[in-house]
Amino acid sequence: MSRAFSRRLLPMHRSLLALPVLAALGAAPLAAGELLVPLTAGTAADGTTYGTRLWVTNSGGVVRRLTWTFIAAGTDGTRAEPAGSLPVNPGTTVLTRNLIPAGKNGLLLVSGAPQLHLTPRLEATGRTGGLRAAAAGPLVGGADLAPAGTTLHLHGLSQKTGGLITDLYLVNAARSPASCTVTALRDTGTRLGSPQPITLHPLSLRVMEKALTGFGGTNLDEARFTISCDQPFYAFARVAKPGGAELNVVTPAPALGSAVDAAARLF
Repeated sequence: MSRAFSRRLLPMHRSLLALPVLAALGAAPLAAGELLVPLTAGTAADGTTYGTRLWVTNSGGVVRRLTWTFIAAGTDGTRAEPAGSLPVNPGTTVLTRNLIPAGKNGLLLVSGAPQLHLTPRLEATGRTGGLRAAAAGPLVGGADLAPAGTTLHLHGLSQKTGGLITDLYLVNAARSPASCTVTALRDTGTRLGSPQPITLHPLSLRVMEKALTGFGGTNLDEARFTISCDQPFYAFARVAKPGGAELNVVTPAPALGSAVDAAARLF
């Protein structure tokens, strides 16, 4: 596996505090106090199930509410109805439950006060209920979003018979449709197949399971995706061995330079 995975597995949490600052800089199409939480799901042949858990901490001194809307994968998020709200007592951490239909890929559009801090985790659970693997999940908003017309790179991807496979997740964070292009490459820089044009609904998630096979990729490691869209967007990959204990989340590779330093100073 690529060494890139080791840095992707660090725990991630996010306060809604940063979003008003980033929105003021023009970095986010989401409203102040909003985040998108991608939700991954699935079941392996041996009965192992995959899902996303979400923790919420209230660092303030009064009760705060987290409001959420579930957006099923492949649907128009601007048409989704708010699903409910969750009270979080001051100083407490809540493991959310039953926010989404079981086994469904999609997005949670969440909003709340800046005193609320969120941490998602992707998990693989065995047939008997025991935890088999876990990895920090992404949160989408603010500086995480790629501006329209830019390109994201996802490294260290695999497609192996009986081994690791790569599922690609594309997020349109705009409230307008997005036209995207996905290109697959070997580590040598040669293309796998042809670039694929993809249209995304407004405020939506598109899941490409075993994504490398759609480009003719089989029995390979260290592959790469490049993704570009004409709306603000995000992309990540889940690289896992179905039914096994390997579960990795690959987030976009940052470019070296001042843009990385500027984003780091905001957190």
